Amino acid sequence: MNELPPAVRQLLHAEQRQAAIDLLSEYLATDQKEAERRIDQYLEDNPPVHLRGGAILRASRLNALIWLTLITLTALLVLIFSL
Repeated sequence: MNELPPAVRQLLHAEQRQAAIDLLSEYLATDQKEAERRIDQYLEDNPPVHLRGGAILRASRLNALIWLTLITLTALLVLIFSL
């Protein structure tokens, strides 16, 4: 089995490694060491991607709203102080 179950991958993407190991151990009916080895192999083959720049804004509407508010406030301050 090269691929991890979707629930295990979801836990890994949520940075819950120990929960992913526990779930995989139950799923495969193996010991923790084997599950940890498979998780480590998966993470080595598929390193986590940390969002940067515009991807952060696309990932969360709240982030986009906060940045839009800050940009708007900055523009208003520039207009007020330029008068």
